[in-house]
Amino acid sequence: MTDYVATVAMHQDTWGTFLEPDPAVEGAENLHETLGIPILSGHHADLTVFKGRNSVFDRIASRSKEVDLAYEDQCSAQHYYDVFGCVEREHGALTRLVDVGVFMGGSAAVLAGCVEPMGLELDLVDVNSVFLQFARERVSRMFPRATTRVRMFHGDLPTYVANVLLAESGTSALIHHDGAHDFNQVVKDLSSLYYARDRIHGVALQDTHLRGDISYFNFVDAAVYAMFGVGVKYEPLGARYPQDSPVTHPNQWNGNYFLADTSEGMYVPFDGVEWKYPHPSMELESFMPVKAPPAG
Repeated sequence: MTDYVATVAMHQDTWGTFLEPDPAVEGAENLHETLGIPILSGHHADLTVFKGRNSVFDRIASRSKEVDLAYEDQCSAQHYYDVFGCVEREHGALTRLVDVGVFMGGSAAVLAGCVEPMGLELDLVDVNSVFLQFARERVSRMFPRATTRVRMFHGDLPTYVANVLLAESGTSALIHHDGAHDFNQVVKDLSSLYYARDRIHGVALQDTHLRGDISYFNFVDAAVYAMFGVGVKYEPLGARYPQDSPVTHPNQWNGNYFLADTSEGMYVPFDGVEWKYPHPSMELESFMPVKAPPAG
């Protein structure tokens, strides 16, 4: 059984549904320990380096410093700022932000800072319910008044598309994808968006510069090209790291590294995008996870 299918099997009871906040994590002093999340690198993205450019982002940066919480971020400060820029520029055409792969809430915190001033909703999507609870609690400590517009969806992106995007009319969403980086799963995730493409403004993908051990198949950029062609028009997001900087060498935990001089992410607007896959005769169900039997 793969790790992905095992995750589905462990959480059959809540898979494909919205979760309620866990009372045990509210105000917990050591939140990561309460939820059993190890902190490895301890990387914090310093959003204050971009202060003075936008008043909404200034508020987000200030709140990120004020919250006393142990965590680690997945992305660079540049990536968070660039994704915020996509939202700020296009929010007039949006009703909802969707954060796929929340981990410890780095991107969720930034997107939550857009909810009140821009009149948006935020859905957090993850296959791991523990990460959802952590990210939501981090958001609630930074922007408590925004939490009435923040939901936690337990599942993968195809399941979210089937159960939420296609079921709720009047949605215009911007998707931030930092979930599975496995080529096969990213293709499934992006393929699912095809079926709700009229309700999606664009997708911002993280870790398009990521490589690592072949067992992980970390080729997010290749998945983008498979879906939209090698000539796909995109806006580069995030940091670029020079050759021989430390992060361009395999790390000590799982052997991951970043391609030198390559943007950290891509924003692909759906206006005019050419879908190379899936074939119009295919159905959304083809990209849904295989339901494993309940654990035990």
